Amino acid sequence: MASCTQLLQGILDANETYAAAFAQADPALLKKLAAGQSPRIFWLGCSDSRVSAELATGVAPGSIFVHRNIAQCFHKGDLSASAALAYAVHVLKVEAIIVCGHTGCGGVRAGMQAAVDSSDKAAKGEEEPAPEPGSVADTISKWIAPIKSLASSQLPACSAASRSPLDTLSLAELTDQHVRDTVQAVSESDIVRAAWDEGRELSVHGWVYHVATAKLRDLDCGYKGVGVRAESLSRPATYADSEPRDD
Repeated sequence: MASCTQLLQGILDANETYAAAFAQADPALLKKLAAGQSPRIFWLGCSDSRVSAELATGVAPGSIFVHRNIAQCFHKGDLSASAALAYAVHVLKVEAIIVCGHTGCGGVRAGMQAAVDSSDKAAKGEEEPAPEPGSVADTISKWIAPIKSLASSQLPACSAASRSPLDTLSLAELTDQHVRDTVQAVSESDIVRAAWDEGRELSVHGWVYHVATAKLRDLDCGYKGVGVRAESLSRPATYADSEPRDD
């Protein structure tokens, strides 16, 4: 295995090849990008290394304004996500917002497991220990807390002895619902509402990227105004049955 230094040097070398090929293939686009950006889409996605907005969509550089975090969350009080959304909507004037989750999401899985563990302890009458303030566990638990809450709401009331995570929760279903909830949160934000109040054409959509097939799926949960649903972008799922179940 190459050392980290060799890995980084390899990336720089690959960039030389990429830059030369780009300059030869589309010098006009390079000149356009150097002058500024005018993306039409804002992408709120997961930080997962397997899910690249540009690669998944096949668009050219400059087409998508991207913000990524663990499990594509839009938490109230998250200045980073809010600033990115505000800049995209009110400065860049994007026309569409995509909230994109993905199969096998570690953040959603962690929230699901935390909900199951918490429920098991409660059923046994045990107190759930709080992580040390400022620790890695504390930071992560705070971030995934809304996902844990969502998962907890889907857990049936049953005894710890009969509970199994695979029997009570589906990672795929939880991922879909988390995307829907995030679409709702983005749609209800003052940032998006202000654009709609101005009469802007702006839609919010929820997608899921299937890692095993590299295909995107529309959840048909979008909005294009306050309480106004966006047009469905769903297509027949020709790949779902061939992909390993994401439980």
